[in-house]
Amino acid sequence: MCWSLNVNDADAAREARKAATASLGEQTTSADALAAAELIIGELLSNAGRHADGFVCLQLSIEGGHAQISVHDTSAAFSIEFHRPLDQFSESGRGLYIISELAKTVAVTPLNGMGKRVTVTLDLPIENTEAFAPTCLRQWLRHESGVCMRPRISRFRPNGVHGPDDVT
Repeated sequence: MCWSLNVNDADAAREARKAATASLGEQTTSADALAAAELIIGELLSNAGRHADGFVCLQLSIEGGHAQISVHDTSAAFSIEFHRPLDQFSESGRGLYIISELAKTVAVTPLNGMGKRVTVTLDLPIENTEAFAPTCLRQWLRHESGVCMRPRISRFRPNGVHGPDDVT
């Protein structure tokens, strides 16, 4: 299941975060796991908005029976800093630390000229293996080798969220 959006559009980012959290909520009864997932989604989208051009694909999937959240953006730059910031009152620099404390695993995959994908595996077991199948509706936008093609195409579309119900 994926959503394509410009995270610099606050309404689009909020709607994508709410929709992804609601989808995860259909698969769990754990309020703590769901709150952690929502925080992680918000941090990933915020980082993409701050460090990339804003166009991203937010994807939910399942790996090893656990929910995964991935954000593919068009920026290749990435610094992995999983430590607590030296200045505990700093306005930035603690997002990946928070994510790493809440997640089972965090991985960053450079995508040769197509940006990067940050993938977070949650401590949220999912029994329904069909729950988060890829939802890119047009064949040329579908996932190929684990790479969502939508962020590159989104530049030519109006801003906003394009999710599972997008048929345009």
